[in-house]
Amino acid sequence: MDREAIEHARALKRTLQAAIDSGEITSKEHLLSRAAGHGLIVTRNGKDYAGFRCESGKRLRVHFNFGDHPSRKPKEPKPRKPPLGGTWIYALTAHSSDGSRKACYVGQSVNPRQRFKDHLACRRAGYSSSALAEWAAAENAEIRATVLSWVAGDQRIRTRFEGYWIRLAIMAGFETPDVHRWGNLPSTDNPVGQPDTWPTHQIVAASIPLALAAKEKLSIRPLFSNREAPPAEAARQLDLNLECD
Repeated sequence: MDREAIEHARALKRTLQAAIDSGEITSKEHLLSRAAGHGLIVTRNGKDYAGFRCESGKRLRVHFNFGDHPSRKPKEPKPRKPPLGGTWIYALTAHSSDGSRKACYVGQSVNPRQRFKDHLACRRAGYSSSALAEWAAAENAEIRATVLSWVAGDQRIRTRFEGYWIRLAIMAGFETPDVHRWGNLPSTDNPVGQPDTWPTHQIVAASIPLALAAKEKLSIRPLFSNREAPPAEAARQLDLNLECD
């Protein structure tokens, strides 16, 4: 019996909803009158829906928009930011206390702060900057982080710009511990927007301790960018006014 009552309520719902959707029922008054003819009692009387109770006690609901109130506008999806078609190139540097020696690690990441956390937390032998950490510990030197450049383009372009910065560091007299593990990269022949030599003063002014870079929210303003790229790469260029949380 209960199953029969459920099916009856479903059939009434389909009948009323179809009549509304097809334009056969054109007003709320018309709907209520039709429902009463089926022995339905009104339980809900909303702006765009009505609820009814059958004689069996089963309930049903129908939806409508008869033009007597503004229809609800569907929420427009928020536009997604386009994926960042590039990477941040950064440097970790350390200087001996007497200033006679200096060492450097250059890397790239789409999330520098997380990468700085990784560098700070992982010290296992052979891991990217672990050799630099050992060098700094032996010299009792602080490791500092600097965001060098924003490089837009595909992975091949990004890797060549990273290789270019590694070359600048070596030419500037930096030791690059275990560079054969992490820095054996090709270098771009067209370093658009990059300096010709290692920009010592700018890097020193912009650098912060690695421990701080790994903890704080950083407002990233890279020192350089290849945003003035050749026409073939122009479509890939991005606004540099970005923040990395």
